[in-house]
Amino acid sequence: MDGGSGFGGACTTPCHTFNGVVDQWRSSHHSHPQNNEIGSGSCGNCHAIDGIQKRVAGQFVVGADSGVPTNVTKGHISYSASNGAVAEIGYGGASAIGKIHCSTCHDFNPTNDPHVTGRYTAGQAPLRVPGGVNDTAYLEKTEDGGAPLGTALAYRASNTCVFCHKSRKDIASYITTANTISSYRWGPHDATQTDLFSGKGGYHFAGLTYVSSAHTSIANACVSCHMGAVAGNANVPDHSMKPQVAYCKTCHTQYTGTNFDIQGGRTVVGNALRELQAALNTAGLLTRGEIAPHPELSDDERADGQYQLDLARPKSGPGGTNLVLDSATAGALYNYLVVARSKDLGVHNPTYTKQLLWDSIRHLTGQNPTSLPSRPQ
Repeated sequence: MDGGSGFGGACTTPCHTFNGVVDQWRSSHHSHPQNNEIGSGSCGNCHAIDGIQKRVAGQFVVGADSGVPTNVTKGHISYSASNGAVAEIGYGGASAIGKIHCSTCHDFNPTNDPHVTGRYTAGQAPLRVPGGVNDTAYLEKTEDGGAPLGTALAYRASNTCVFCHKSRKDIASYITTANTISSYRWGPHDATQTDLFSGKGGYHFAGLTYVSSAHTSIANACVSCHMGAVAGNANVPDHSMKPQVAYCKTCHTQYTGTNFDIQGGRTVVGNALRELQAALNTAGLLTRGEIAPHPELSDDERADGQYQLDLARPKSGPGGTNLVLDSATAGALYNYLVVARSKDLGVHNPTYTKQLLWDSIRHLTGQNPTSLPSRPQ
């Protein structure tokens, strides 16, 4: 049968056909088992199958040090606890295993689930996070400091992406005048794409101006690049979520290459990351060892280009004590980690990424970077 899809094919279209949505999803990172048990902390907010569903519904947990979270239904997870510390809301669901599936992002229910209704109609699987012109989702960064209220972003369909693809740290309160590196987990969470794409989530050095590339003006942000319509599948978005160079060429019309190193941008950012990595390692601030004594990066580790594997180095001071970093040095370490963990080598926001790297290298070495000709403006 047609399945109500408006075109010929089985009722399994567009999900269960060859190279349909399900096969595409299986090739995405979302299909991989999440590397944690959800437990009672905040991990389930992103890693549980119903994490987004619970947050949109305002179902979450506040810790023993109570506080009043704001804009949870729009993705914000930080709040001021009663003891003055910045806390994160806890997961409000019951799932024990991490899993990202169709219902994580899409609001399926008995009235629109094709497995129940036996038919699919284009557009019948709305996103759980509102994506209208005036709808917003929140990045943790509080631009003017103070209480952790976050920053509203309006990315249409990509508001859903903002809920999870961010650092989880409000850099305005996370970096203080004295920062003790007591754990290798110090710094931003993985998947920091929104922090960079928005041009807001890095550490901004005092007295300097930060700007963004034209990428931030793309109407549907992440979705435009990562989920292009698949003509052979009723123009349903590609759920492999792998970006296409062809989309880049709609603006970069002179580019004839087949990879994302457009205008050599990824090469430049990779070189700058390597330069910042070297400066941080010289300062004793990087490791890949999760177990004490947390050795500094080896020559092989520095050469492999796997920057996202690098960790903040704890217990690296004299006598094995924890280092206490001033705000600018901690900010340089944070910027390295936020860029490395985005794993894009600057593609999401080339100008902003290069500014963060330039300023961080300059602070640590006292000299202009050799990897960048000048600070981007």
